[in-house]
Amino acid sequence: MSDTTTTKSTATDQPTTTDEPTLKSVWEQLETLTDRVEELEAEIECKDDRIDELEAQLTEYKRFAGSEFADVRGRITDVEDQTDELETTLQETPTETTTVAAEETGSQTTTTETPLERICTLPEHVTDRELTTNQQRARFIAQDVQNYAEKAPAGLVLDSQTIAKVITAAEGSKPHTQTVARVMNFLEKLGKDDVEQTKRRGKKLVVIEKEAADRYHDRCDRDIEQPPAEDVIS
Repeated sequence: MSDTTTTKSTATDQPTTTDEPTLKSVWEQLETLTDRVEELEAEIECKDDRIDELEAQLTEYKRFAGSEFADVRGRITDVEDQTDELETTLQETPTETTTVAAEETGSQTTTTETPLERICTLPEHVTDRELTTNQQRARFIAQDVQNYAEKAPAGLVLDSQTIAKVITAAEGSKPHTQTVARVMNFLEKLGKDDVEQTKRRGKKLVVIEKEAADRYHDRCDRDIEQPPAEDVIS
């Protein structure tokens, strides 16, 4: 009887073991997670502030770069306008010269020689000294215009794209749109009645009389050793 009682008492006195989390451990884990969330929120807030700062810097940079670009573009335009004015002044008052021909008929025929025809006769070292860059481009195009112009009843037709391609092939870089427009203007002004600017389906064109184009080509083959005494584009 007493042995049984002793056995029961011993079993009751042993501590109970379990793997289930206690309230205290759960609370500690919750506090740890809460702290971590607060840390992450603080990091996100710092990154948001940094993003706002970078966006403000980018906006300021764009504003500054835009104003600088506008200033540079304005300066380029001013220089281009001054160049255009100078080139226009250089050929603003052209005069025509006359030559006497048709001796075999016993009569005299007056033939006009345009500034464009005249500059086609110049050797390269003279054109480098006497002509502006765009006038040299107009001369270059006129000399072999038959090779790349479109033939039409009105004459030989060049559009701005063709002229740009010719200049690109000759110089190795694509010309600015305004440069092409100036070259087209010089072809018309220096060519006088032999060259006309017109539009077809919204495209700006230069039309050169075939006979004039033949003269440009023929005269550019002459070997002129001495520069002309008169103004080469007057």
